[in-house]
Amino acid sequence: MKEDKRRYWEIKGGRRLFFCLLLSSFICQANAQSQLSLEQAIRQAQDSTIIAFQSQHEYDYYQLHYDEFTALRKPQLDLRVAPNYSRLISDLSRDYVYLRNYDNLSAAASVRLTQKMLRWGGEAYIGSQAVWSEYFSSQSAEARQIMAAPILVGYRQTLLGYNPYRWEKAVEDQRLKAARQQHEYDKNCIAEEVTRRFFRLVCAQGELEMYQHNLQTADTLCAIAREKASIAMVTVAELRSLELQRVNAANALAMARTEEEVARTQLASFLRICADSLSPATLLEYPREPKRITMTTAQAIDMALANSPAYQHQMATLTESRHQEQKAYKEKGVNVALDINVGMQQVDNVLGRAFRDQRLYALGAVTLSVPLMDHGAAKSRHAAAKAWVEREESALDEAERTLREDVTSTLHDVNTYRLLLDRTNEAVAMADEVFDMNAENYANGLCDINTYSLAQSRRDNAYKQYLSALGKYWTSVFHLQTLTGEIER
Repeated sequence: MKEDKRRYWEIKGGRRLFFCLLLSSFICQANAQSQLSLEQAIRQAQDSTIIAFQSQHEYDYYQLHYDEFTALRKPQLDLRVAPNYSRLISDLSRDYVYLRNYDNLSAAASVRLTQKMLRWGGEAYIGSQAVWSEYFSSQSAEARQIMAAPILVGYRQTLLGYNPYRWEKAVEDQRLKAARQQHEYDKNCIAEEVTRRFFRLVCAQGELEMYQHNLQTADTLCAIAREKASIAMVTVAELRSLELQRVNAANALAMARTEEEVARTQLASFLRICADSLSPATLLEYPREPKRITMTTAQAIDMALANSPAYQHQMATLTESRHQEQKAYKEKGVNVALDINVGMQQVDNVLGRAFRDQRLYALGAVTLSVPLMDHGAAKSRHAAAKAWVEREESALDEAERTLREDVTSTLHDVNTYRLLLDRTNEAVAMADEVFDMNAENYANGLCDINTYSLAQSRRDNAYKQYLSALGKYWTSVFHLQTLTGEIER
């Protein structure tokens, strides 16, 4: 019996020496291995993924659209030239002057400086214009006319009491803010997706390492059992159980290797790097200590409402619907349009004289439009716009409810998985200690194969739970960062 135990410890000592040498060579090679941290992966994805490019282009579109909107609210200087030709074919049997045949060629040129009156909703303008008109086939002295207006000043507004500029400014500001937040949100979503794929690879590599260790242990135990079986120290059933355990460990290792390869390929694909550059020997670095998150649920919700692009887009949509509702309300009653201008003007058949002896003139036009009988079209249009405002208000409430639910559940997951991460870490340490004790007891014949297998199963289960809690915790942390825009460190 003592001789068998001596041979067993010699075999075990030799295998330990071999594993130590193998581990030493692996550590020496690790110095030349490439490393990939979570922060590096996130920066790589935010710089190279298609989603990042699309988000940047979308933000540039909204920014340039807002620049255009801002530029159009500043003074505009326009030059307009409008040539026109007309020919009248009349009844020759009628001897009326205005029905005779004639050809008319005219041209109008104007230079006008306009400015939108943001407080009132109309447009003021100042400019100069000249109109040349000539009737051909006419013997009249008035065949040519030139109208010159060196200066004119005016103001026009299509609907008094209605200011579209105030509504447009509110909508455009909200849309630009939503676009800016959408860009940051997309970058955080990229970080969240990288974290999900990164920790999937971390878990796959952890399970692969665990199953490699299990296979090595199964090989060692099978070798020891065969030595014992040769001197009838173990039964055939126990030897077969160990052989079956080794086969299961080899199959589990093959499955884990496949999962690790799939996770590695998916991470490399998302980072848009060659799969060979992310080899199985690449060391993955990530924060080992959980982040300190002390924000309350109310604080997280307030931050999420201020950061959510979907919520901001919905607010812009609601503002636009209220704009249309007010416009429809104004149009269903008496519509008053105003266009007044004053200036200097003269008409002559010679261009030089047209600019001399200018006369002051003043024109004013007030247009009243009252829908006396439109079969309720204006009222229906206003009712439809009002109903759509109510619809958008309910959509905003639903967006807020969904966001509150997401923030609450995510913050709960962060706190839950943080506690679970600490507990599973303790469980792994306890499971390793119990497994080492049972492995030593089994080698010394103090326990049977079932006790040893149960200890190994519990250790594997504890390690899997730790890896699962690790991945879910960091994924929840980055999802909370996506919702709120920041995380306390």
